Amino acid sequence: MRDYDRRLAEEAALWGADAEAKAREVPPDWRYHRHLRHNAIYHTRDIDAFLDHVRPGMDALELGCGSGWLTLALAQRGARATGLDISEQALAVGRRYYETIRAEVPGSVEYRAADLNTLELPLEAYDVIAVKGTLHHLLRADRVIAQAHRALRPGGLLWVSDSRGEESLATALLAGALMLVLPTHISYRDKFAGLLRFGARAPSRIKASIEAEGLSPFEGAGREHDWLRLIEERFVVERRTAAPAVTGYLTHQVKLPDRLALPLLRALCAADTRLVRWGLLHSTGMVVYARKV
Repeated sequence: MRDYDRRLAEEAALWGADAEAKAREVPPDWRYHRHLRHNAIYHTRDIDAFLDHVRPGMDALELGCGSGWLTLALAQRGARATGLDISEQALAVGRRYYETIRAEVPGSVEYRAADLNTLELPLEAYDVIAVKGTLHHLLRADRVIAQAHRALRPGGLLWVSDSRGEESLATALLAGALMLVLPTHISYRDKFAGLLRFGARAPSRIKASIEAEGLSPFEGAGREHDWLRLIEERFVVERRTAAPAVTGYLTHQVKLPDRLALPLLRALCAADTRLVRWGLLHSTGMVVYARKV
């Protein structure tokens, strides 16, 4: 088996197992996922704003859908929705759940396995294409964006929520300082021991952690592509919004009950957003709305 095929199989297995584990905690349905801590703090407003663009009867596509909760949300808005993902195991999680609620969904859902790096999409087949947290995993983000342009009808919407580029030193230092003082899944003893052990290398360790280095075989494979520039070359960008720089990372690290964590993280998110807006912090996260003309 070629190295690429081996990595692709490992990627599919990883996200398939992840989808099954998450489905044991919460169904793959935005009505439930919206209340998860990281979404409540970080994503819900952006995703709801995107879904407001979806109308009954639209043809919608999600690239890199995982267990398909966003694809399903498109159908719950009345769209004929298709979700593509490398993991047949993750797609099976979505299919099983969809069958249990199919009668109450005004639109329709189809889940299909596909390697997005070699994707061939039909000409002008969709009104909306969504890509969430996927482009930075792709070796051929340029090709995927070209295919998305081909597949959208004139006036169609491409919505992307993802990270681009590398985390800055300032972001790593702030995230590291907050990790040190806040209660997290790592004990204070281990945190201070790690600080003594790594010394000046500690910020690079935090940077690698924020970028989820090594999480999956293709994690960060697309960071060398400036996907925003690639989108700007083919689409008219209507809106782009920078995400907070450190809050998304910390939502997964803070070890507190929600009644304490949510107010803390919301306050942190508000301050983080202002620092990014004022140019004092650099955020790699971005939400983009782009139109095909």
